[in-house]
Amino acid sequence: MTDDGFLVYLALRQIIRQDIKRYYVSLGYLIFTLTGSQSSTRLITNSNINGMEELIENNTIIKKTNDKQYEWVCDLSKLSFKTDKISKKFYSVVNGNYISKILNTTYKERIPLVRFYCYIMSTVMKSGETRGVGFTSYTNMADITGICRQTISKYMDKLASLEIIYIYKSSDNISIDGNIREISNTYGDIKDKDKIIQVGVNHELQFGVNSNSKNKANAKKTRSASAKLNIIKKDLKTTGEIRYEYDELKEIYDTLVIYNKRYSHDEGLQKDLSIFSNYDFYKG
Repeated sequence: MTDDGFLVYLALRQIIRQDIKRYYVSLGYLIFTLTGSQSSTRLITNSNINGMEELIENNTIIKKTNDKQYEWVCDLSKLSFKTDKISKKFYSVVNGNYISKILNTTYKERIPLVRFYCYIMSTVMKSGETRGVGFTSYTNMADITGICRQTISKYMDKLASLEIIYIYKSSDNISIDGNIREISNTYGDIKDKDKIIQVGVNHELQFGVNSNSKNKANAKKTRSASAKLNIIKKDLKTTGEIRYEYDELKEIYDTLVIYNKRYSHDEGLQKDLSIFSNYDFYKG
């Protein structure tokens, strides 16, 4: 199926309803379903025309009548599929608003980008603790889709810039059979950003080349510093006094500064160190 055919397939999938086979479909209706507007660019208009003709020609849908140009009455029963557990069929959920957002950009490749977005959502985990998070490497994506790795990277970045997906980019490597390679990014719908980051960080700590005994010791040191930070806050709230001496406070601060740098991509995960603002080692 071409990108044009896939685009119209997406529109028709949003139009169909349970137990209804025959639908009136017009060019304007297809465009409105995809973009949220009755008018569109020549690129999208031509893609919908070509895609509709393709789906009719290959019998993906069955045309019943065509009394007027770019108006059809179609049997869409072939597009229906069951989503219950009994059928045991896997499917991916895509966001119609995201499709509209992509198509309403000025990207030259916005139609292939829509199809790539749908592919990306098919690679995220569907169950378990990592539900909603994808791990597929760009190299494997290229092998599966036939799109070169450089274009894969460009498409991923465009989807991220549109705030459709979030990508956690690891700076660590992984060793497989003695060979060192980059750890694959973790990604998914931007609404799952926190989970994507958590899974990516945990994967680094568990499998990263730098996640050795020294790293584990650092992780233990960070946990200890975080616990002491909570104790300091509690002490100040209850007694107004801090139980730790200057050198230990500086060590706690320095440890958590390193932690905050590691999570510079997300302020929500950083520790508030303003409690140390009265000390000479504090750097705001």
